[in-house]
Amino acid sequence: MKKQNFSKKRKAIYDTICSVTTHPTAEWVYNQLKPVYPDLSLGTVYRNIAMFKETGQIISVGVVNGQ
Repeated sequence: MKKQNFSKKRKAIYDTICSVTTHPTAEWVYNQLKPVYPDLSLGTVYRNIAMFKETGQIISVGVVNGQ
């Protein structure tokens, strides 16, 4: 398994997902963090969510309208 590098953005994405009781979209997470991390890209959010799913840290409840 590849070593995971620590990243403030990665931690912020994970913490934001874990801070809600709903099932947030990547766009919602991005919009929450963009004011704090102006250089954050939507692609970064999607890649990190995919990594969290792959490592079992989060689960996907399904895809609706591509989200």
